[in-house]
Amino acid sequence: MICFTGDDFNYADLIEGDGERHSHALLGIFDAVAPSASKALAALGTGDIKTFRDVIAPTVPLSRKIFEAPTQYYKAGVVFLAWLNGHQAHFTMPAGMQSARGAVHYADVFRLADQANVLDQPDLAVERMRALMKTFGVD
Repeated sequence: MICFTGDDFNYADLIEGDGERHSHALLGIFDAVAPSASKALAALGTGDIKTFRDVIAPTVPLSRKIFEAPTQYYKAGVVFLAWLNGHQAHFTMPAGMQSARGAVHYADVFRLADQANVLDQPDLAVERMRALMKTFGVD
């Protein structure tokens, strides 16, 4: 039996499993943390539990922040990380959805992304974060 989890809050334990059962991940956060998720899952596939845990564990607090209530605004966090990482030239979304979250939320996401080691181009991410904070009136 294959079980897919959509649990963006507790996925690390569910994916690792209990030795008999585990979940195949089907997660929104994996878009934002793809290189880390890939590395962690590859390690798990070879039985390297330590590397799996070391790589995946720091992504969980980030996921919990991005998917916090109201959960329907999680896409703003995913797009924010795509922009920070240089995957797109702007941080705008249809209907201004990027404004669904505030400066403190984005600052927390930035900090947690750094701790999770998912900022592909740290210098670019810092530059873009500074520019965003200026739009919130924070210098």
